Amino acid sequence: MSEISPRVNSAILPRFIGQIVRIPCKILTTTENTVTVQTSDGGEILVKFTGDSGITTTFVEIIGHVVDATTVRKAGVINLKSDLDLQVADKVIKLIHDPRFFSTIFS
Repeated sequence: MSEISPRVNSAILPRFIGQIVRIPCKILTTTENTVTVQTSDGGEILVKFTGDSGITTTFVEIIGHVVDATTVRKAGVINLKSDLDLQVADKVIKLIHDPRFFSTIFS
């Protein structure tokens, strides 16, 4: 299952400690080597990176390794258009992680 990177929100993130995930989100603040983002469910997480963040838009999908319940180490970033609807993204994430569908989607 190491090649699978499911999309998650802040509530689901703790289930994937030690794994790679995708987080559709909005950039809130940026420092030299961290970014604070708002996830699709309105939570906030810290994304750590080295070098250039690669972030050029307000809405991005972070691909990264989950360090703990609120921290991700960035492996990649996909810059998204400015009209991303995080509420719709969150509905999709919740549907994907519904026990009725998760094993079908990720098996």
